[in-house]
Amino acid sequence: MSSSLRHKEIVRGKILYYLKLIYPQSATLPLLQGELDIFGYPVPLDDLDFHVAYLAEKGLVNVENIRGPHARRYITLVKITAKGIDFFDGRLPKDEGVYLAPELEDSDKR
Repeated sequence: MSSSLRHKEIVRGKILYYLKLIYPQSATLPLLQGELDIFGYPVPLDDLDFHVAYLAEKGLVNVENIRGPHARRYITLVKITAKGIDFFDGRLPKDEGVYLAPELEDSDKR
């Protein structure tokens, strides 16, 4: 299933929105996936991994792989960076690859 460019941009904005809500905590990929589903943007885990990698390359999130409860399993943790918060808050130039819904920007400034 192919997503439109706008849909991908919105998903990335929703990821930043959720990570900002839980800052300074990190989120696992399954937790992010569940939150996106609640927001009405269900995303397969492979697509989510792509979006997180994209945001990490932009410096908006950090990704850390930690050893899980089983020695051979790793858990991916995603955390918004200070740059990501500044971007979300509008203190950095807009990025065409990430769409921040106007209602998210407005609700945060109240």
